[in-house]
Amino acid sequence: MTKLLSPIRLVLALATVFTVSGCELYFGGHGSQGDRWTYCGNDGYYVCQDNDCEWAGARCPDDPNYTCTSDQDCAAGCFCADNGTCEEAGFCDNDSQCPAGYTCDEARQSCVPDTTPPPTPCTFEQDCQNGEVCDPATSTCTATCACTSDAEAQAQGYASCNETRQTCEPTNDAGTCGGTSTCNIIAPTCPAGEVPMIKDGCYTGICNTIGTCDVAPACGAYQHENDCMGAESCTAVYTGLNCTTPTGAACTSGSANCTCTSYQYASCRDATP
Repeated sequence: MTKLLSPIRLVLALATVFTVSGCELYFGGHGSQGDRWTYCGNDGYYVCQDNDCEWAGARCPDDPNYTCTSDQDCAAGCFCADNGTCEEAGFCDNDSQCPAGYTCDEARQSCVPDTTPPPTPCTFEQDCQNGEVCDPATSTCTATCACTSDAEAQAQGYASCNETRQTCEPTNDAGTCGGTSTCNIIAPTCPAGEVPMIKDGCYTGICNTIGTCDVAPACGAYQHENDCMGAESCTAVYTGLNCTTPTGAACTSGSANCTCTSYQYASCRDATP
């Protein structure tokens, strides 16, 4: 709705600009757009420029019952704050015209708080959601794309697909299931049925389904009891809980003939002595 003001009403409107409470607005122009100003009419709030006024909201900020639940309840140049009132942030045509921490809602030509969540910090890809990879340059999760095969990933501009995470990978070498890590990077926590991948002697942070491994994993790679028990030449190692000697004393290192109330899977090792 566009509304042209008569000279008399224009004077009155200008006078009310400085009496608006709550979200008081008066802004100079951006570039060649000229001055902008606002006023309250019987049917709501208006934003004006060069004597041409456009309806911007149903209620004026000087209404004593004025509250908001979304930015659309507020006049242009304002946003709905967490306390349910409209607050001034300024007019804009693009993000560069807004204060730090704000972006431009171009539909309303209004600066609003930036609600984009910060990137998730990560060490391994397992720290990120499916569809994201851990960017080693920033140690934050970066969105790529979803896939179920290398062909799907390559069709979207990526090198390969991590089928386990259904995530497009920027490289096509996630590592190998075999070998052992020789650097101080700890292994990622993998779900049952998967083992961590190793490249250049270090864990890559990627887990791979055991059934699709390039080579048989080392026994120490199996993080889950059933996976270890299903691997040839591997044996599961357990930790005893609440263990006591025949006299009832708590077992210590070197104690013999200990009895434990339960056992917990600890690791997997080569069954060959």
